[in-house]
Amino acid sequence: MKTKVYIATLLAVIIQVMVKSQTPANLAFQADANYVLGYAHFTEAERREFSMVQDPSELLLQSDESAAKAKQLNKEALTKKGAEKDRLLNEAAAWIKKSEVQKLAASELQAYNNRMEFQLTKSAFIQTLKKYDTNDGSTIEAKRLLLNAVRSYRLAIELREEAYAQLSNAAILANLQNAEEKENKALILLVQAKDALDNPAPVLVAAR
Repeated sequence: MKTKVYIATLLAVIIQVMVKSQTPANLAFQADANYVLGYAHFTEAERREFSMVQDPSELLLQSDESAAKAKQLNKEALTKKGAEKDRLLNEAAAWIKKSEVQKLAASELQAYNNRMEFQLTKSAFIQTLKKYDTNDGSTIEAKRLLLNAVRSYRLAIELREEAYAQLSNAAILANLQNAEEKENKALILLVQAKDALDNPAPVLVAAR
């Protein structure tokens, strides 16, 4: 229960930060000198379009719709010949590419959301740690979990670097999934670290 409340509080803070922004567009698709990772081949029109979306699942739904259109066109092409068949196949290929780009955008937005949440949570947690006895067992355990969270998030960054080095969108997407899993693990470890402070280990008394 405490974990759910903690996550809800964090999300509320993040939403407040977004609401206070002077523009409805998110910052996930804008240049960031402190965060150079990212898919480099979005067009300016795509960046503007995707930046107006706040929820990655919305982009995933758009991707599914594009993939469905491609499937329908490929099916229709089976009944055609010559130039008409080629036209349908080319149109299907374009929808497939659009579907992949929309999935990439969803991953970019998810990465941005995860990064904001991780930074805010880690900063708040480090401030909280200062109030606890550094020699206490629960504090030591919390610090261990914090360190593991940082390591997991750093690994996620490395995995994103590897993903963007791939030569095809399909290969990039396959590798980005691993990065997202590490980001999620890092966030979970931060929550576990908070729980370790709230629920210190019981003191064992030796039997006489």
